[in-house]
Amino acid sequence: MAQGCRLKALGKVCCLQPPASSLQPNGFTFVELLIAATMLSVLFIGLGSHLRGGIIVWRQTTRTVETLQRERVAWDRLERDLTNAIVYEDTRGDFPLPPMTFGQNELRWMTVQQSRQSGNAIRLVSYRCAPEGETQGLWRTSQSVGEARSGVQPSRELVLAGCKALGLRYAYVPAEGTAATIEWLDEWRYPKELPQLIKVTVHLKSGRDVQRCIAIPQGSFKRAEESSS
Repeated sequence: MAQGCRLKALGKVCCLQPPASSLQPNGFTFVELLIAATMLSVLFIGLGSHLRGGIIVWRQTTRTVETLQRERVAWDRLERDLTNAIVYEDTRGDFPLPPMTFGQNELRWMTVQQSRQSGNAIRLVSYRCAPEGETQGLWRTSQSVGEARSGVQPSRELVLAGCKALGLRYAYVPAEGTAATIEWLDEWRYPKELPQLIKVTVHLKSGRDVQRCIAIPQGSFKRAEESSS
């Protein structure tokens, strides 16, 4: 007779019964399944929260990089236009050009624009922070000398969205006896000349201010107390 089996005689009939250990169930109990499901739920919730946090950080980083990229492009364009600024003598009195403007919230001057098709061209450009429809931002206009003389309204181009105001300060030679090397004023007092150094501050709707000093090679470094010509 095999090991682990017990032979029980019932009259002339013999019944072979398996050992008691083989009668126990081989699957998981209901309590064990509940515990496993709970542990898997906690694991998935933790992984989901971690993944969601990573997605939020990735989106915020992407928005920040895109914002900084737009600001850099706007600054490069403004700096390029100011670097190529010139004093243009308007010889046609019958069709005068709009005067140069170096104020607090607006810039307008003549600049040399380089083009592969037509070479160098003189254009009247302006920058201003103002609302246009439902969009508040830094707007740029550009038109040729002929268009400016004929009074054609230039089309506006949004350079930087979210610009609330444009702060401009102009560098002067400080008064004698002062220790300062540069005196900054809110207005440029020489309408027929270009300033040599402008401090541009862009006040954004987010509350952040971005500032940069831009030099004009053709500009002048004047004393504030001198009378304008």
